[in-house]
Amino acid sequence: MRLIRNTSTLTKALSVALFGVALIATPVFANNGKGDGNGGGHGNGNGNGNGSSHSARTSDGDNDQGSGSGLSANHLGKLNGFLHASPSALKHASPKSAIGKVVAYGGLLDGFLTPEQGKTPPTLAQLAAALAAATNKPLTPAVIKAVNAKLAAIKPDLAKAISGYSGGASGLADDISKAAAT
Repeated sequence: MRLIRNTSTLTKALSVALFGVALIATPVFANNGKGDGNGGGHGNGNGNGNGSSHSARTSDGDNDQGSGSGLSANHLGKLNGFLHASPSALKHASPKSAIGKVVAYGGLLDGFLTPEQGKTPPTLAQLAAALAAATNKPLTPAVIKAVNAKLAAIKPDLAKAISGYSGGASGLADDISKAAAT
């Protein structure tokens, strides 16, 4: 009888000990709560997403991140946020933010293409400087054209003015890019 009672006590003690070890070891085996989710490249849970995004390749082999411009986020830098911003975000952007600086560039661009009587229109160099202040990447014609296209999409009058520029949208982007290089 005593042997059965001791075995039962021993079994209970081992069960409690194993349960305690299991509680202590759980965070170790749970990868510290990181949640390794599979979110198609975006993660699912608290970090460490395993997956890949399926995006188109541009002509130079870089991934297009959905800006519609055919340029990767690497080419766009801070301008990537502007190209993905909603009209409401553009309207409410802080003038100190990269998006707000591009919106201000849009105002200058409008003044350059359709100058008000009695006012001196901005120069190509001023346009280039304003856009350069909003980015951390070189101002290539493709980048400038993408920014101008986004501005034109939300301002029909600007779209008309850009298309009326000598050389159209490409000519304007080339001229601003050349002004940025000098």
